[in-house]
Amino acid sequence: MKSSLRYLIMLAIAAALGLTIFLVGQREPEQKALFLGVDGDPRMRLCDSPVNGELADPAILKAMGIDTPFTKAANDKAAYRISVLRPASAESISITFRTPEDVPGRYEMVRWDGKAISRASGTLDVTDAASLVYAFEDAKIWGELKRTIETLARAGQATAVIEVRAPKRERCVSTRYDDERVQPLLAAFAKRFAFLPGALPVEGLIAPQAGFAPKPANKPN
Repeated sequence: MKSSLRYLIMLAIAAALGLTIFLVGQREPEQKALFLGVDGDPRMRLCDSPVNGELADPAILKAMGIDTPFTKAANDKAAYRISVLRPASAESISITFRTPEDVPGRYEMVRWDGKAISRASGTLDVTDAASLVYAFEDAKIWGELKRTIETLARAGQATAVIEVRAPKRERCVSTRYDDERVQPLLAAFAKRFAFLPGALPVEGLIAPQAGFAPKPANKPN
């Protein structure tokens, strides 16, 4: 009789424990969604285009001309695009860098300042083009995809979208613009374009704590 009672008690405990585990498992997906993050970091994930950026405004992206997946032209050896995106009321900037056959590099810049769009384009010399290519090679965007857990407030103050179409490597990732893995890449662009004649302003391209922060142009008295 005692053994039967003990068995029934153990059975009830096991059933209660199983029900608790089941209910927790049912509630977990609502709070924490699993996905593949670069290096297992929930901040950085693969994307298709800037449209996947958390803070991207579809209407602004369309006006900027960056609302579709990035492609490499037939005469490009490689093509790269970086975009730092914010809500429509704030500035967003995108820089496309290509290595065609005829010149070391070509660039196209488009900037939304919260009210209007401005554009600029031009060529890069060997030094600047090579520096940007090396910056992409060194960027920590090529890590292995690992399962991780979705977190809240992942976007930060701005979203960075990095797109690469190179002969041996192709990738599109989105992350916070203050992600330490992309800060050196964004800083390399800011440093090169801040002093490039004809280029647009690059303020807002990098987080304030990054290594290089371009100084705004002096205002006339």
